[in-house]
Amino acid sequence: MDIKSDSCTNPGDQIQGGSDEATAARCRRLRLMGLSVSILILWNGVCDYIYAYSPRLSGLEYFSPAVWEVIRTAGHRPHWLVLLAQTAGWLYPLYALSYYHWWIGMRRAGFWLASVPCGLLAYAILMIGGIQHAGWAFLSVLAQAKAAVGCTDQAFYAMADRFLLEHFILGDLTAILAFNVGAIWHAVGVASGRTMYPRWFVVVSPLGVLTGTMILGAFLPAPYAGVVIALFGTWFMLVPCLASTVWLWNRADDDWGRNPNGSGAAKRDSRLS
Repeated sequence: MDIKSDSCTNPGDQIQGGSDEATAARCRRLRLMGLSVSILILWNGVCDYIYAYSPRLSGLEYFSPAVWEVIRTAGHRPHWLVLLAQTAGWLYPLYALSYYHWWIGMRRAGFWLASVPCGLLAYAILMIGGIQHAGWAFLSVLAQAKAAVGCTDQAFYAMADRFLLEHFILGDLTAILAFNVGAIWHAVGVASGRTMYPRWFVVVSPLGVLTGTMILGAFLPAPYAGVVIALFGTWFMLVPCLASTVWLWNRADDDWGRNPNGSGAAKRDSRLS
């Protein structure tokens, strides 16, 4: 009996030990992912600053037609600097990994409250990287060319400027839709209380950060308003990614290694026990 007992318990102990090691490795990878993506997002902040920051605009002016002059002319920055601003668009597929990080903490809530909103936000980020962030430079092409060689045909200039804007808006349409719907849906998932995050985590969710950024920025004077509002796309990604990374730092193993609804290894452990 003792021999049989030992032969039954030892394999289980080995499986448990292997499961704990695998869980620890997954948690380390999750932490590394969150920190790496957060660091990469900082470059997006530099590029957003190049594109849209103006020391002359107050918070409320960023919500007025005055901001279009900054966007249309890229703040009269040199051509090489506007080219540099486009490079953050290359990194948006990596930025989208931040919503895999959020999905790990939300998957308990199920398909509709976790997978769908995180998927929408990941899609929005992928689209924004190519269409919006990299494409933002095209909005200032005419003004850059005019500054370099001049323009005598104002009718042509105005029509070309209009067509560029229309093409940009149409290409960005689904990204903006997914961005807004996904942010609201994501906040609903967090507020449901069925995720690994507390309900108050809505404050640092994409919707909470976006709302807070706009409200805070609207009340700031120049030149500080631009640091908040011109970089809103960076804060929208950076703050939630950092918040999720910190919250799951020592909690993800609860879901992966000891939660019966977590990983396959955890389910095997529960059956053996």
